[in-house]
Formats: sequence, C-alpha cells, structure tokens
Amino acid sequence: MRRILRPVVMLAAGVLALTACSEQLDQGINDLAASALEDAVTRQLSDAGVTLESGPDCTTDLNRDGTSLTGDANCSGTAVDGRSVRAEFDGTLSSSGCSGSLGVFVDDEAIAQLDEIPDCSVNVEF
Repeated sequence: MRRILRPVVMLAAGVLALTACSEQLDQGINDLAASALEDAVTRQLSDAGVTLESGPDCTTDLNRDGTSLTGDANCSGTAVDGRSVRAEFDGTLSSSGCSGSLGVFVDDEAIAQLDEIPDCSVNVEF
C-alpha cells in the first residue's frame, strides 16, 4: 500500500507545483499587459494635456491564445487637478501590436477613442 501511495502523492505534488507555476506565469503576463496599457493611457492623457497625480492602475481579464492576449482591462487614476481618470480596453495585445477598443475618459468625458494603440506591444512568447 505504501508503494502505491508514494507515487500518487508525488504525482499530486507535481500537479500542484505545475499549477502554481502556471498561475505565476499567467500573473506575470497579465502584469506585463497592464503595464503596457498603463503606458498607453498615460501617453494619451499627456497628449491631451492631462497630468496624473496617481495611476493609471489597470486590472486585466485576459486569456492567452498562443502568442497573443485577448480580453479586457479597466484603468483608473486621478489627475493633478483632482479630476477622475479612467480607461477601458477590449481587444488583443501581442508582440506585433495592440488592437481593439481603447477609450480614455476624464470626468466621464472621452478624450481618446482608439482602435489601434500606438507604440504598444506585449511579448508572450517563452
């Protein structure tokens, strides 16, 4: 019985370790995507003359599909004059670019609506 139990326990431990590694990898990729979107939002705000006091902080809900990430993200921040800043993204990020819908809003007024994010890429190849 002990000889059968040991391989089963070792297999279960291996599966748990792989799951933990996969979750860490996915979190790292989501962090990279959030950073790329935060940079894009900051550039759009800067181009509109808006300076941030805090943020933008983006949360992502993305799924990896080969070498690209698809899904959505929401970002929030505060301008130095106290106005509320938010951005919404729904699309695809990859090493060849970021496409989809990016809306950037200051106090709920749209200051940018993009279908293609300039100078944006996320490398998800390993």
